[in-house]
Amino acid sequence: MKCVELVMNLPTSKLDGSYTYSVPEKLLSEATFGKRVLVDFRNRKVEGFIVGELEEYEVSAQNPIKSLIKVLDVEAVFDRSLLALARWMAEYYLCPLSLTLNIMVPRILHHKTKQVILPAIDEAGFKKLGEKAFNLNHDLFTELWQHGEIELSHALKYASIGELTDWEKSGFITGSGVYRMGHEYKKGYVYALGQFESEKDLSALKRKAPRQAEAMELLLSASQLDRDYMDRTVSPATMRALIKKGFVVIERKTNILLGRRVQLNDEQDLALKQMEKALQSREMRELLLFGVTGSGKTEVYLQAAQIAIANGKGVIVLVPEIALTRQFVDVFAARIGEMAVLHSGMSPGERYDEWRRIKRGEARLVLGARSAVFAPVADLGLIIIDEEQEGSFKQEELPRYHVRDVGRQRAYLESAVILLGSATPSLETFHSAQEGSAKLLVLKKRVGGGQIPRVIIEDLRKAFKNESRSLISPFLRDKMGQNLSRGEQIIVFINRRGYSPMTICWECGNIASCPSCSVAMTYHQDIQQNVCHYCNNHVEQKSECSSCGSKHLQLIGAGTQKIEEEVRSLFPEARVERLDMDSSKRKGIQKSILDRMKRKEIDILIGTQMVAKGLDFPNVSLVGIVDADSILNIPDFRAGERCFQLLVQAAGRAGRSNTAGEVVIQTYNPDNPIIRLAGSQDYRRFYEQEISLRKLLVYPPYTQLLRIVFSSEAEAKVQQSANAIAHRIEEIIDASEEEIMVLGPASCPIYKIRNRFRYQIIIKCASLSLLRSIGKYILTTGVPKDVKMDMDFNPISTI
Repeated sequence: MKCVELVMNLPTSKLDGSYTYSVPEKLLSEATFGKRVLVDFRNRKVEGFIVGELEEYEVSAQNPIKSLIKVLDVEAVFDRSLLALARWMAEYYLCPLSLTLNIMVPRILHHKTKQVILPAIDEAGFKKLGEKAFNLNHDLFTELWQHGEIELSHALKYASIGELTDWEKSGFITGSGVYRMGHEYKKGYVYALGQFESEKDLSALKRKAPRQAEAMELLLSASQLDRDYMDRTVSPATMRALIKKGFVVIERKTNILLGRRVQLNDEQDLALKQMEKALQSREMRELLLFGVTGSGKTEVYLQAAQIAIANGKGVIVLVPEIALTRQFVDVFAARIGEMAVLHSGMSPGERYDEWRRIKRGEARLVLGARSAVFAPVADLGLIIIDEEQEGSFKQEELPRYHVRDVGRQRAYLESAVILLGSATPSLETFHSAQEGSAKLLVLKKRVGGGQIPRVIIEDLRKAFKNESRSLISPFLRDKMGQNLSRGEQIIVFINRRGYSPMTICWECGNIASCPSCSVAMTYHQDIQQNVCHYCNNHVEQKSECSSCGSKHLQLIGAGTQKIEEEVRSLFPEARVERLDMDSSKRKGIQKSILDRMKRKEIDILIGTQMVAKGLDFPNVSLVGIVDADSILNIPDFRAGERCFQLLVQAAGRAGRSNTAGEVVIQTYNPDNPIIRLAGSQDYRRFYEQEISLRKLLVYPPYTQLLRIVFSSEAEAKVQQSANAIAHRIEEIIDASEEEIMVLGPASCPIYKIRNRFRYQIIIKCASLSLLRSIGKYILTTGVPKDVKMDMDFNPISTI
């Protein structure tokens, strides 16, 4: 008898083992690896993932097993390689296997369509109910026994929805459905001419079906038309009739590819040859492409991808921001035809459509943000992670995975090459390359004769002494005016959205704070409200102090909105736009702003770190960094690294063509070593300084970290739980010969978020396996129900 092994789709690691179920004859063709099924598990209906197939499994009276009830997927949602990756993630991040499997399933396939009713008792069981069966509709059950299942809409002819719900609770029937798309997504597809002879067939259509003739005339004028456009212009019934006759076919829209191959410089060519050698090895290899901003890393990525595809291998390219995804699409789509795109800015239908194309092998290159690392690419040969240092590659919810680590493991499982790229690599990655664990490829100069921009560190203390209170200093204002007069573009960067990050009372010193979080609320002038950037709480801006009633309230500090207001006032004739999370909420806005910037329809672009990463605008010759100090003054061991990376990346947007570039960094701390090194854009000197500090203080890459965060609405309970766990940790590490350091418990720097008080413990240990053992032990001991405990291995933030 054929049986299958299941992993139950329940949020607990205790059920990560497999359970064997038999496959009834009617489900033999459907019950295959990688699909979800419905089963009876411990007297309740539960979904499970098929993770193994047993063709000849002996079932006997002494060894009885239950049967599958229903197969829920039309096609497999993961393959064996992704299952192996999911198992590794569950073990590595100490989370349920069902959770890691679920993140690989497209979001739209988490919702059932075609609701059906199945019988939970057979005819003999029905008869045994006796009087209890009096209220059950026998005709309904007769049809259920005959067909196995019926659609909910049909079942409602026999009973009301309330009755069906009661019967399901009593265990007489089971409600279920199927995970499938209700309709095919139309974007990216076209209607094209099929077997149609215009002279003969068109005249016949004009006589018999004039509307079909009109549709064909429209199609003949263009040879192919977007499907979504045609379905809005012509009735669906008309198009279905033309498809049935073979006059029209549906095809995937193809890109017009550019035949030219870009000539590489000597550094790029050497890097590509090293890449090709790694690809030919057919073994897991890791390389770091360390190149200054504007050095042509993207072209190396592209040509490496072309080599992999030419050798029959699939490619995944990962970028940290949706904005970068769009820029990469423009570049890659012009040279690689079989490409798919995955990112959170797409609708669920769009993402599912791309996922199916990848799964069918119609796309050999996948380009996307974090979750694209799980794309079902067959024969994967190359994974590229651009701007690998970016924090957005780390997921903050369970499972708290980092794309870099998952990408490495996937490359290992598939004997693929992983290429990490950055002008400012994370210290861990660069240290790995220095130690020989990754091959270092270096690009020292910009392509096309471009020069590294000149950086000017402006001491704002001098401007303050000259009684300048403007956010844009007189020096930067003059530079901006000169650039505008030459018809060149400008980027103004400040790493804070909103209008002002703080409202303070002059009388009593009270700061307008979020009632749910221990942070000041940010004033947003466009909606005239104070907004908490942690819980999204909105409060009307008051004219009086909530503490003392004084009307002397002052907005302190600046965000993108305030900078925009000042820039528009200083340069009323300039075309100014703002790009941040608030301005680009509506779909298509971000793309519109970036496209207009590229077409030189924007003179000054103001933004947060969205404008600081990887964007390529050749006409930008000036970058103004308004408040460098705000990036540096954060209570986290990575603060200096992040500050350096952001300043260098922002500076790198200037002078990316033959136009000479300048960068002005405004700061009250011009002698700060990190700001000085960012000004000179000297990564190696920064690395040497920072790595010695990490070694002295025992932080990554010289140790591994486990951060445990406790939260509860009751402050006393969260503190007690943190202390209790700390005590247990001390007990178990006393017997260990490894050097283990425990920091805390202590309140988190932001000690309350969403009305939950927060404490943390940080454990340092060189052995990641020992840290995981400690983590497993802590999970088994647990905490009270009203206390939440989260674990994060090698966190990117300890705030």
